[in-house]
Amino acid sequence: MTSSGTPVKYGYLSSGIEVKANSNRGIAILVVESSFMVNIEFQNSVDTFTEDLELDGWFPKVIYVNAADAVADVKADISTIYNEDPTKTKLLVLIGNVPVPYSGDLNPDGHPDHDGAWPTDTYYADMNGTWTDASVNLTTSANALNHNIPGDGKLDQTYLPSDVELQVGRIDLSDLPAFSETEEQLLIRYLEKDHRYKTGELFVGEQALIDDNFTSYNEGFSQSGYNNFAAIVGRDNTILNDYFGQLSYNTSTTGTYLWSYGCGGGTYTSAGGIGATSNFNSDTLSSVFTMLFGSYFGDWNYTNAFLRAPLAQGNTLTNCWAGRPNWYFNHMAMGENIGYSTRLTQNNNTLYTSSVLGGLARLVSVNLMGDPSLRLTYILQPTNLTVIENGNSNQLNWTAGGTEIGYNIYRRYADSVDFVKLNSSLVTATTFTDNSLPVAGTIYYYVKAVEMKVTPSGSFENESIALKTMAESTVGIAQENEITAKIYPNPAQNFIQIELDESLIGSNYQLINASGKIVIFGSISSAKFTLDITKLAAGNYSLVSIDGQFDAIQFVKN
Repeated sequence: MTSSGTPVKYGYLSSGIEVKANSNRGIAILVVESSFMVNIEFQNSVDTFTEDLELDGWFPKVIYVNAADAVADVKADISTIYNEDPTKTKLLVLIGNVPVPYSGDLNPDGHPDHDGAWPTDTYYADMNGTWTDASVNLTTSANALNHNIPGDGKLDQTYLPSDVELQVGRIDLSDLPAFSETEEQLLIRYLEKDHRYKTGELFVGEQALIDDNFTSYNEGFSQSGYNNFAAIVGRDNTILNDYFGQLSYNTSTTGTYLWSYGCGGGTYTSAGGIGATSNFNSDTLSSVFTMLFGSYFGDWNYTNAFLRAPLAQGNTLTNCWAGRPNWYFNHMAMGENIGYSTRLTQNNNTLYTSSVLGGLARLVSVNLMGDPSLRLTYILQPTNLTVIENGNSNQLNWTAGGTEIGYNIYRRYADSVDFVKLNSSLVTATTFTDNSLPVAGTIYYYVKAVEMKVTPSGSFENESIALKTMAESTVGIAQENEITAKIYPNPAQNFIQIELDESLIGSNYQLINASGKIVIFGSISSAKFTLDITKLAAGNYSLVSIDGQFDAIQFVKN
């Protein structure tokens, strides 16, 4: 609405017809707060999340940090990995109570007692902007966390100093005493439902809900709901209803929602007409993706924070503070992940209308709660993938997963971050032979089921996450590798001794389990060394040279 009262309407669409799937999504950096890594259940949940990223076309690299670390040190660790391959590094996932950066002199909710530094993960996602801690001097906020004085570790920037390079999202369920579960339990539960969604095991209706309690405001806060939902599920599937009135996914398979939006006068732990953090504790909402808006709770690093609370229950996997400015997720209707849309929203200046108010574009307060790798929908994986090796070719066989119309096949060498798509058109059989092996080495194959997904925006190849297996290629090798390695004892229980030729010192190795997952890796510093395998599960393993200098050696862990 303009100041003269003339209505101005905006809508955005990403569109295409039968758009091909993205073969290479890029390198994903995972920053994990390490407090719970001593718990095998938490370790397994993080490992599954990491593997799911790989199975969806990302190449994950993991950093472990402590909650008490300086944000500058965490940023330095992220930058180190980013600078190894700036072109391919695209995603940043923060898991647990990763140190929270604060920056700026802002109060986008308009309250004078809330002016100061706000929490911002855009600091971690910006790889080349200049961030300072020298000029802002403000202590007027009723919340001491917003106080910002020179040299206190909180940054000066209110607006992004440059475009963010990384698609960033935070899975942080710390300091939520309104829930009976511990932070560790909440994180494990989140990672488990994230996995179930990505494997096609969770299903909700393709419709969206809007609960607008700010109808008298000319800004039209709920347009972040209307604009996006029209592109994603369609106008007719966008329903006005009470936010907590939606049916629980535990009690109904119909009448559930993929997306939701709610807004109302807020506090740190509630929104008027919507509910409070305690409501999330007592419900199991179906919405996988949600947006909420109201005063104060856009400042999400707070006890029982309303913006983080949805992630602790139900099917909900992402949330954001959408209204000042508007958010744009229309790209997800054509197969992009939510981090892609987040980055465009954060960097937006003139591409989209951020608000009818000025000064809201590129604020550091634009942050995503949840997994940024998530796509709109997933289908069931294929099953029972096997490989028959034949020197210069490998034959893959598998079993159909569900209602897919075909498959995409990808290959990745152990020393590469790139996934190479092997089929030019959908494979409709449940077998495929790779006759295009370029070099010798350890190979990972990924088979993804595909449906042609139709949305109000167009159509695209919607893939499952992959089923993965490992194989060897001996193409170009005229004889057995003359450099050998030994492992003993075999079978082993706690430790293995590895003996190698001295010429291998300085090269790299990987220990890989039967499903192709890298469980240990390192650099060879001596011709004979001991490897601790106490924490490995019983099963078959292979010692592989990343550099291809010795043949894979198999052993058994009892």
